[in-house]
Amino acid sequence: MPLHPNQHAYQAGKSVEIALHQLFVQVGKVLDQQETALGVFLDREGAFNNTSYDSICAALFKCGVNYTIVRWIRATLEGGLAEATLSKSSGSIEVSRGCPQGGVLLPFLWCLVVDDLIARHNVGGVHTQGYMDGICLLMVRKFPNMVAGLKQWALHIAETWHDEVGPLVNPDKTGLVVFTKRRKLPGFFLMLLYVTLCRPSISV
Repeated sequence: MPLHPNQHAYQAGKSVEIALHQLFVQVGKVLDQQETALGVFLDREGAFNNTSYDSICAALFKCGVNYTIVRWIRATLEGGLAEATLSKSSGSIEVSRGCPQGGVLLPFLWCLVVDDLIARHNVGGVHTQGYMDGICLLMVRKFPNMVAGLKQWALHIAETWHDEVGPLVNPDKTGLVVFTKRRKLPGFFLMLLYVTLCRPSISV
């Protein structure tokens, strides 16, 4: 059940160093070819805790996992209880979504879910990398106005995917970086970046 080659988490022979090297190589090509690139770094808020069971099962089915095995995996996830105790009071609530951390299988399930987002972006010409609950989108074009248009498309894809799966983007951990050798960038392009950073959503 191979994952997308740009997914670098929870796999033998992959690491954050390899992910950074891959990104540096892409940025180096951008600068060598006198192009402009916009890097959007997204962090999903409570990704492991908020992923829906439906999205996990859909990802398993997409990979060709047997129906019985998918039902078994769902049964192990459902019905769990979260308990809390404060002083002499305690309470519990049934967990309705999420990949509880600590197991061997659960990180892999998350990778299967987010693999779909990585694939959607890369097919559309956006270099996308994943590591744990973080995603890097690198949009490259010759001119800044073309990058701006590609950014709109990429963030729309990401927003649609997040609506389907569950985890929302954490705006406090979202960052944008422009990679270019241009001395000046058009004012509208800089304004678009400012609006993106100031909005509490990934859409503009």
